[in-house]
Amino acid sequence: MSPPLIIRPFQTPARGVAQVPGSKSITNRALILAALADGVTSFTGALFSRDTRLLITALQSLGFVVEADEVAGTIRLIGLGGRIPHNRAKIHVGNAGTAARFLTAFLALSPAGVYELDGDEAMRARPMGGLLDALTASGCRALKPDGSPATGFPFTLHTTGKLGRLEVDAAASSQLLSALLMVLPLSPGSSVRLKGATVSEPFVEMTARLCGQFGRPLERATDGSWICVSPGAYVAQATYAIEPDATAASYFIALPAVTGGRASVRLEGYAAGGLQGDTAFAKVAAACGAVLKPSAGTLIAESWPVVRGGDFDFNAFSDTFLTLATIAVLADGPVKIRGIAHTRQQETDRVLAMATELERLGIKVEPTAAQLRADASLSSLTIFPSKAALRRTAAVGPISIHTYEDHRFAMSFAILGSYDLFGDGRPWIAIEDPDCTAKTFPHFFQALEALRTNFVRVSIDGGAASGKSSTSRRLAQLHGLLHVDTGAHYRSLTHALLQAGASLDDVGTIKSTLSKLRIGSLLIASQGARSSALTLAGAPMADTDLRTPEVNAAVSKVAALPAVRTFLLEYQRSQVKLASDQGFAGVVMEGRDIGSVVLPDAEVRIFLEAEVEARSRRRAEEGQSDQVTQRDHLDTTRKTAPLICPSGAYRLDNTHKSLADVVAEIGEIIKVAALPR
Repeated sequence: MSPPLIIRPFQTPARGVAQVPGSKSITNRALILAALADGVTSFTGALFSRDTRLLITALQSLGFVVEADEVAGTIRLIGLGGRIPHNRAKIHVGNAGTAARFLTAFLALSPAGVYELDGDEAMRARPMGGLLDALTASGCRALKPDGSPATGFPFTLHTTGKLGRLEVDAAASSQLLSALLMVLPLSPGSSVRLKGATVSEPFVEMTARLCGQFGRPLERATDGSWICVSPGAYVAQATYAIEPDATAASYFIALPAVTGGRASVRLEGYAAGGLQGDTAFAKVAAACGAVLKPSAGTLIAESWPVVRGGDFDFNAFSDTFLTLATIAVLADGPVKIRGIAHTRQQETDRVLAMATELERLGIKVEPTAAQLRADASLSSLTIFPSKAALRRTAAVGPISIHTYEDHRFAMSFAILGSYDLFGDGRPWIAIEDPDCTAKTFPHFFQALEALRTNFVRVSIDGGAASGKSSTSRRLAQLHGLLHVDTGAHYRSLTHALLQAGASLDDVGTIKSTLSKLRIGSLLIASQGARSSALTLAGAPMADTDLRTPEVNAAVSKVAALPAVRTFLLEYQRSQVKLASDQGFAGVVMEGRDIGSVVLPDAEVRIFLEAEVEARSRRRAEEGQSDQVTQRDHLDTTRKTAPLICPSGAYRLDNTHKSLADVVAEIGEIIKVAALPR
């Protein structure tokens, strides 16, 4: 177990792009569906955590080819259309509920299979009985080591490959139902009926929608049972993008409530229309006083001036109740959280554990921890806030929070610990076993620290093929910056001028044509980063149009025209405000006069250079026809804003350095510049 981690309070408002990983719920469901598909599926944005690694390892032990690149966040899986290569295996699922339930149903598709399954001690106490009962009724046998019928781990599963008409009691966990729904299309004529009701229904809806995305839609029959009207193997997806984890995003939505001021935390890919029901946390946050700004698949948490009390039902998105429960201690009135009875049987008894930890902080809760311990039927929690009680309890030093091997306790209490309780930056909370976040969010604490920054402007200058674009995009991705490519600005105007038939030697024609252009900005995804693209009449230019031989031949001449540079200068400088308004931690702007003309007072100014031979080779590898030496001559000899290394800029020769090395070197400079002052 890792030593306790002391949480350092924020003394300035949080700012930047929250580096939220891919959804565990979607990643593990999609891995199962891809294994049941016929062909190769490639995933982007996949989560790599303890739970997903356990499932990947299990699939590999069953004979599936699964190739993972954790740095790139990609997975390539070869599905076998419902066939499981090995009919015997020993599988350990740790404390991964999704892996445990999904694999058990998955293995039932194997004719005459014998599989030994076990998990951590905590997993042995988690609900499996409803799923095992359903599979046993279909002909499978789940036996304890002594040969008696099993209701949980460890057990040996003897399978028949047939499902039939299944009935499942999923009152304890919706995953029991989801597990059966995913294998339903592989057993023609089968159906799944739910006994009673289930919890966390949005996760069942997520499962059904994913099945449809992989080519096998599920429907509800007139009798209420689930069926697949077109059974068969799932359809492999050439590329499947995993949504960012909405539950993990809840911590960063809550962060402005504890850091104060006008925070600006940007959450990419957080959309109400996505697969994840936990996006509903945003509505609760707004009801409690959060100021949120949704925008085209993103959400910007701008501030949370006062945490308002209230009564909230978390049944459908219960994983996020801990997020509200912790910051509720700062509220202006009592906060009641209902609909969380089933969370008493998750990684730990979350209701009892939350009550226990809040009481250790000096906070009054109802029912008390003692009452919850004595009565397993209690299913709500009311929190009575008191900053004075917190100060009294923490006066002697940081309070260690027990995390119960539960990742969500570590993360939610880390958000509370970010509150400057004493007003002097003094730490007051320590997180025991912080490494338990590896279950779903291995880099949580680094992501939290990354939001403790001042807004920073980074200029990247250099000649043709000096690595400006690849370097800038990677920096933007790693440091939560908005990427701006001014070279694309000049290419866009060059294309527009050529299309208009303007003479590049006639200043009057140039000015007249420019005056008729309506330029704006559009945020786009660009090689893992978020970039601002110049728009003409509301639309960005296609990259193919910006890289034609005609544009390549004319862009240096156009970029040297004073009228063009004057036309673009204020627009380019306005990108700083755009980055700030959109919740980025700063802006990284690339070009040939950024550090000298556009942003001469940028906190970080970099000049990239490389030998001509290396740059010519790079251009050729990109399939571009630019003449590097000719471009250098035009850029360095133009009268207006010539290409120069700005005075005081950091000069970096990358001829013999990898992109990773260059980015790391500049990244250290950015970190220093972004430190709160």
